[in-house]
Amino acid sequence: MSRNRAVRLAATALLGLGSLGAFAGTAHAEPIDYVRIELLELHCHQNSEGDHDEAYIKLTDANGNFVKVWPGNGVKYQTMGSGYVRTLTDGNGNAALVLGKEQARTLQLWDYDSTSGDDKLGATLVTGSEAGAETQWRSLEGSGGVYTIAYRVIDI
Repeated sequence: MSRNRAVRLAATALLGLGSLGAFAGTAHAEPIDYVRIELLELHCHQNSEGDHDEAYIKLTDANGNFVKVWPGNGVKYQTMGSGYVRTLTDGNGNAALVLGKEQARTLQLWDYDSTSGDDKLGATLVTGSEAGAETQWRSLEGSGGVYTIAYRVIDI
């Protein structure tokens, strides 16, 4: 085989690999930049019924299903009355709190009722693009209850 032909074959092979590499590169999606919702506090300004509510928080997961994220540690709910403030940090270990910067999660506050359906006390949309911002304070209102929730979205 002549030297020129060997050089041409080598060059053709390299060009082919380059094209294959470019093709393979288009099949890969950009990596997702993940963030985490960090729950901070829940303030009750007005409970929805009687002398207190039995509050818990649900959040949509990556599949769009609602999962309970607070209270954590197997506790069903926390008692909330007018003027109560609760820390939410025991719910921060839930995997549903992790999302991509381009994603959003719906956060819902509920009142547990043992004898009837639970009452929704409000909802808010949390977006991954809020990462790096100051603490967010959102008003939640429903079924006569008025609450404020504090959270942050942080890079992970």
